[in-house]
Amino acid sequence: MQTLDTTRSYYRRITKLDIIVLFMIIGLLFFKEGVFLSALLIVVYPFSHSKVLVSDIGDKDTKLWVRNMDWNRYRKDHGINLLSQYKSSGNQVYNPQA
Repeated sequence: MQTLDTTRSYYRRITKLDIIVLFMIIGLLFFKEGVFLSALLIVVYPFSHSKVLVSDIGDKDTKLWVRNMDWNRYRKDHGINLLSQYKSSGNQVYNPQA
């Protein structure tokens, strides 16, 4: 398993599975019973990952699979909120001495 270097800035990449689930959520909204299933997917899907795909902001071609709990700890330590974790720019390099 790969680990994150705390001195570098990373962002979370959108995977093919993320896109498929998004289309499933949107598609289910067109059915009467689908609204409940869409809401269920929105709640359950973020907790179903054991690994997430991240990249270094400086080197976007390199992709790392890291444990979800390591990514959540990295986000917490660097002050990255849930919505901005997918931004490939704008994150500052973590400097614990500043």
